Amino acid sequence: MRRRFMTAAAIGIFVAGLPQSSKSAESARVAQVQKTPVSAEAMKAQQPTGRPHLYTHAKVGFTVAVPPGAEVVERKDADQISIRSRKGFVINLQTGPARPSIPLSRMSALLEAKYLGQGKPWSLRGADKPTRIGGMPAHEVLYEGAASRAKVVVARGAKRDYVFIFIAPETDFLKLSGEFDWVLTHFRPSAGDLSAPGTPPEAMQAAAGQRFSEPGYGYVIEYPAAWEMSKPTAMAAMFSGREGTPEYAAIIGVQNIAPPGAQNAGESVKRTVNQLTSSLGNAVRGFRVVDDKAWTYMRGNLKLHGRQLFVVYTHAGESFKKRMIIIPRPDGSVSHVWSYTAPNRQFAALSPVAARMLHSWTILTDRRQ
Repeated sequence: MRRRFMTAAAIGIFVAGLPQSSKSAESARVAQVQKTPVSAEAMKAQQPTGRPHLYTHAKVGFTVAVPPGAEVVERKDADQISIRSRKGFVINLQTGPARPSIPLSRMSALLEAKYLGQGKPWSLRGADKPTRIGGMPAHEVLYEGAASRAKVVVARGAKRDYVFIFIAPETDFLKLSGEFDWVLTHFRPSAGDLSAPGTPPEAMQAAAGQRFSEPGYGYVIEYPAAWEMSKPTAMAAMFSGREGTPEYAAIIGVQNIAPPGAQNAGESVKRTVNQLTSSLGNAVRGFRVVDDKAWTYMRGNLKLHGRQLFVVYTHAGESFKKRMIIIPRPDGSVSHVWSYTAPNRQFAALSPVAARMLHSWTILTDRRQ
């Protein structure tokens, strides 16, 4: 595998993915129209807690992460919930028996008769693309309305289809989309939806790709079968597409950092962020943090509070964008750093594969594993 340019060796930090080159009242009305009416007798509301939490549907069995300050409203007469946030967005999620006779790319069209057209909430259908949600194939489509925008994502499991509808004011859509992406990243479908009955284990593994699970690293992560893996420094792994493919421009890095002087998980994350930004800022030009916010890792009963950063910079005459997620180990002694880097012009197009890898990233509570 080719070598990648790296720096900051003097302080023992692997800078993952540094390549050589390369509402109005109308808004409220639209959002309300797109919500399925729920009677007081048919809904159950969870009061916003100010913290993220997990919600599991009692009947279907799927699990979804609820952003801070949002509430879940159930419909008892349908397999449907709404996640409503004080920030102004709503996420409707409904599920039903899988309809394999209808391609995923056409599933959103079933909504268009009701929502798309003159006098309806959506006036324009935008870009669409395939993706993956909760280990399932999915397809997303963007829609625009008079004062709001929507993103529809349909995922297909072995037994059920899942339809997510994210609605936000047009002015805040891009900013709030990160909350929707976070919800999708932490979504877990009901049992049996990740593989068709009778699927041979070897076929399941081939579909999932390769798995990095070396003892002592404290995590496992899946990556595409056609990608390559290398270990540029101790306790760091790097994944990228093969040279000659579009995915060659994407770099996913995972590294473990034990920042000196950290006494707890919060300090570990803070010191790690400072080291990473200082190291990268010294190695490139035009370094700038464009977003920095809390990020919570949740898998089963394990919840770890960390940070997510988006940064931009220029290197070798090309503009790059990087997403970094820093979370502490359960004991707080070490921080795990996941990152995705790509040229700015290719960052959005290559983000789905990065999101799938992030979704597969599992922290192990026993570091020896």
